[in-house]
Amino acid sequence: MGGLARRVSYIKAFKHRSNLEVPTLFVDAGNLFTDDRFEAGQLPTEVMTKNRWVVKAYGDFNHDAANLTTNDLPYLSEILKKDGYDGRAEEYPFIKKLVSANIRPLDDSHVAPPPYVIREITLKRGAPGKTLRVGIVGFTEARPKDHAQTEPVYASYRIEDPLQAAKRVLPELKAKTDFIIALAYMPQEKAQQLATENPEIDTVVGARQVNNQTEVQHFNRSTIVYAYNETKYLGELRMYVKGDGSVDNQVNRFVALDSSIPDDPKALEVVTAAHSEFTNQQHQSSQEILSKAQPGSMLGATNTNYVGAETCAGCHAREYAIWQQTSHAHAMSTLEKKKQQFDNECVGCHVVGFEKGGFQSLVTTPQLANVQCESCHGPARDHIQSPAKGFGAMETPVGCVQCHTQPNSPDFEFASYWAKVAH
Repeated sequence: MGGLARRVSYIKAFKHRSNLEVPTLFVDAGNLFTDDRFEAGQLPTEVMTKNRWVVKAYGDFNHDAANLTTNDLPYLSEILKKDGYDGRAEEYPFIKKLVSANIRPLDDSHVAPPPYVIREITLKRGAPGKTLRVGIVGFTEARPKDHAQTEPVYASYRIEDPLQAAKRVLPELKAKTDFIIALAYMPQEKAQQLATENPEIDTVVGARQVNNQTEVQHFNRSTIVYAYNETKYLGELRMYVKGDGSVDNQVNRFVALDSSIPDDPKALEVVTAAHSEFTNQQHQSSQEILSKAQPGSMLGATNTNYVGAETCAGCHAREYAIWQQTSHAHAMSTLEKKKQQFDNECVGCHVVGFEKGGFQSLVTTPQLANVQCESCHGPARDHIQSPAKGFGAMETPVGCVQCHTQPNSPDFEFASYWAKVAH
């Protein structure tokens, strides 16, 4: 949901500036839903809620298609069950615009996502009155298992080799369309191979890595662009059409969805409602975990290698006093103001040791909230038992930009930021 209100606002403004003369297609290259804490074939209630709001919002604000990835499969296996599918598709019609040419169900209890969708656009410039049929097809790599292996089966679906699927699907799609856009969730070199081996593809919109270059690439007859892996930038690929309706040139740029772009009021209402419901359910879930925990079993944090800033202060009082005056000491409040304190996609950079044996939730491990000593210097339990010089040395600014990325912290400049936290 991040950036939705500004994306919608920008697209409306773009259409207005062009006097509705420039057709637009709104696509997503993949990884819409989260499979966070997917265990025993189930997603937690609050994660299901978050994913439901995503599919609703994409439909409400007229996205044309979205590519499915392996991360999307746990939620997909719920919404594409044949039992009750027609009712869900009526309530959330965007379900039918979730595409994948190489994801197939393991059995007949689930619906297969369409390999592609076709959109017709009528030109008002270049070749006025001409209608173009645009095919949008999706491909994803299999789920990584380790550095050398993948899982071809996950959450009731099988992931076929995308290059083999392309050979099967693209000739069929080419016969039905004038232009093909391939949404590809895969590393850049694999997207280049997809384009090189399949001359039917006109444009590849890729995802799964950050790519700061704005110039398009060309492989075979295809143009390749890559989306940012976060929703704080909107990729804008402009296609210029010649008099015969063929594409003459494609120009790419990234639009920063910062405060210069106002939130669309209707989209903001959806985002606010989604955050409220999701946050309430996360809080309820945390309370349930706490009620079932044995006294001291979680809050004592004796089973973690992280000790918290209060412990560090015993020997490092001066550094602790400096830290207390920094924004790091209040990092969680930033999320609380946005009602994102339970959003696992945001929490990691605002706490200590998230998903590394440290912070679990504000209810169960409040002592590890905020950016503390161990966020930068590493777990300190062994250090306090055997103190020694040289512990926790962190290379800067490399360590800082793990969280202070350009999309997350666009004003980050090491010298001025370091002056505020130096100790």
